[in-house]
Amino acid sequence: MTGLRERQKAGRRRDILAAASQLFARNGFADTSVEAIAALAEVGTGTVYNYFSSKGDLLMALVALDGEQVRARGKRFIAGRHADPATALYGLLAIYIDHSLVHLTKELWRNAMATALTQADSPFGIGYFENDRLLAEQVGELVAVLQADGSLKSDIDAAQAGSALFIIVNGLFMQFVAQEKMPKTQLHARLRAQVALFVAGLSAETVLQRKRA
Repeated sequence: MTGLRERQKAGRRRDILAAASQLFARNGFADTSVEAIAALAEVGTGTVYNYFSSKGDLLMALVALDGEQVRARGKRFIAGRHADPATALYGLLAIYIDHSLVHLTKELWRNAMATALTQADSPFGIGYFENDRLLAEQVGELVAVLQADGSLKSDIDAAQAGSALFIIVNGLFMQFVAQEKMPKTQLHARLRAQVALFVAGLSAETVLQRKRA
């Protein structure tokens, strides 16, 4: 019975999050009420508050869900074969941005970023930046894999390189969500170019060519 209750709770939580994501996207964050979310999820308003303390808590849960899902995809990607470091690193970061609008709109990301930046020490801010930290950590894991197969220099700090690459994608993503009409293709083009530039200074091949020169 305990297992059944836990599954039921998890199911209600998923339903509430799905309803929140749908209504936030349709009506906007400010114009969506908890009552409307409860109605769409077919639960009582009190039930929503049993799972989430506020609309802000719901928004953070959607950010966390995005992070969990992209990290799972990233883990599978890292375990695969990689033709070259620039393509591999761009491929991982592209997973992050391609998934970004599954649960959240640009407007919701702007709300989330603003809340995290203005309330950095709040549970929301702490959760938001922890999500970023975990993504940067995963990029560092791919850097370490590429070092191990000889594609990247072995004398660089993989974690620091991962953090720097995540800063690149995060900065570009902020520009993307700030401009409502900016297409994702433009974001991809900028990301690919900047990752290639970054990797050019880290590749083992570049180091070998310099030594020969």
